Amino acid sequence: MPATPTRRDWVRLLGELAAQVDDGRIYDRDVSSVAAALTEVVTALERRRPFLG
Repeated sequence: MPATPTRRDWVRLLGELAAQVDDGRIYDRDVSSVAAALTEVVTALERRRPFLG
């Protein structure tokens, strides 16, 4: 089981995910579940927006 990423890991990991999507290394069957998970992340970030100034 992979270790839980720390806050310092996320920018790199999301960049790697973007590269894998661009390269076609994410199966078409997985795209909608990845998109749903990213939607949850964006929603969480938007909830933080008032605190981000």
